[in-house]
Amino acid sequence: MAALEGYNIAFKIGNKTLAGRTQDDLTIAARTKESLTKDDQGATQVAVIGHDITFRATGLVELGSDTSAKSFRNTIIANALKTGSQAVLAFKYMPTGGQAYGGNCIITNYSESSNSSDEATYTVDFRVTGDMTTTS
Repeated sequence: MAALEGYNIAFKIGNKTLAGRTQDDLTIAARTKESLTKDDQGATQVAVIGHDITFRATGLVELGSDTSAKSFRNTIIANALKTGSQAVLAFKYMPTGGQAYGGNCIITNYSESSNSSDEATYTVDFRVTGDMTTTS
């Protein structure tokens, strides 16, 4: 997935590529494990054992599609409803002027709203599964 002008995140769903823009809510929270042993002499030891990483994307578009909003909406909803390993999507996060990151994620929340002229806005929340690693 190459850099896409105007977007900073891309997802692969089968043979489709979705691109979007993340909001300012990328969250990386360390998962820790605490231990207390006799050798620690009463001092708790804390180790980072992983990370919980979540982000939100808006303005999602399907690249190379018939640009049908209905087709795109159906693709997102179908993937939001998947379970197990079928729910995992590959992603690449490319912040402007920064290091690119990639990994796998799942959709944890999908919402849409429309105004009086029936133009829908889609917001999708994701959680990284496994590690988020640097890519080129």
